[in-house]
Amino acid sequence: MGYCGHSMRTRTLHWWHLPRLRAWLAPAGAPRGVDLILVVAGRVHRKEYALRLFRQGLAPRILFSVGRFEIRRFSKMGLPVALDLLSLAQESSPPQRHYFVFFQGQEVQVEHVFPGRFGTLTEIEALARWLAAHPDIRSVLLISSDIHLRRIRMCCRSLLNPNVEVTYLAAPVSPTAPEQRSALASAREALLELFKVSIYWVLLRIR
Repeated sequence: MGYCGHSMRTRTLHWWHLPRLRAWLAPAGAPRGVDLILVVAGRVHRKEYALRLFRQGLAPRILFSVGRFEIRRFSKMGLPVALDLLSLAQESSPPQRHYFVFFQGQEVQVEHVFPGRFGTLTEIEALARWLAAHPDIRSVLLISSDIHLRRIRMCCRSLLNPNVEVTYLAAPVSPTAPEQRSALASAREALLELFKVSIYWVLLRIR
């Protein structure tokens, strides 16, 4: 009886609380016209989605955050301007390979981002410095995976200039894509992300 009761509570937690938790972790907005599209480092479907929005004319500029394990695939994407980031990355040791890649018209700029212990925090700190050097940018569409948006938003609200308006978008994933998760994996992913949110909450308060 005790085991059955535990099993029922587990199923109740999964079916009722997990969707609410995932919804809380993903405070996404809707696409709109902005000064800049920003793609946080991570899976390729984020960058593909950002490129679609860029080609639709939602922004005249696009900024990619590219981590070390993305460089080879990124160089082969249909970028606004052809770029062999892999060749540029040879100048740095693999653990140091993280870049901001900026496109505007036929212009492309590559800026090295020094990796830190907390990846998302490091990216948003670097973004704060980058935006400070581009004061004409007042609105941003920030794209990431849905479950990471709460943590990213926490960092942005703490670190970015409050005069910069940020809209958070979740990159859609195809039902047949390898990024899809089983129910158990989805639960684990959500709980892990909740743990990360709590860690970041403490880090940002200390800062």
